[in-house]
Amino acid sequence: MTAFEEALDHEIRGEMAGTHGRLLQVLEKRLAALAAFDERTPDAVPSERDPIVAAAGEALWHIVVQRELMGLRRTKSFMDEYGVPAEVRLRMGVRPKPTGQ
Repeated sequence: MTAFEEALDHEIRGEMAGTHGRLLQVLEKRLAALAAFDERTPDAVPSERDPIVAAAGEALWHIVVQRELMGLRRTKSFMDEYGVPAEVRLRMGVRPKPTGQ
């Protein structure tokens, strides 16, 4: 590998790590928002809660894809460590229908 290729590889890995960190922050915020909603509104109807679960599922999907790109495979262990609820795991990668369709 040439010096240029090594420098480029180093730069790419740095960008991947930075992206991973930013995506992880988004996931943490969305999981915290879900927990806070549940604490504030224990009797919420599903339609009030669904967008929050969907947002957490989307954030989870983004971080899982990034982890796969980085070669980090232990997805279940990762989700367990971050306390990702089963309902969020089930929403991973699922996009809601746009309204009006």
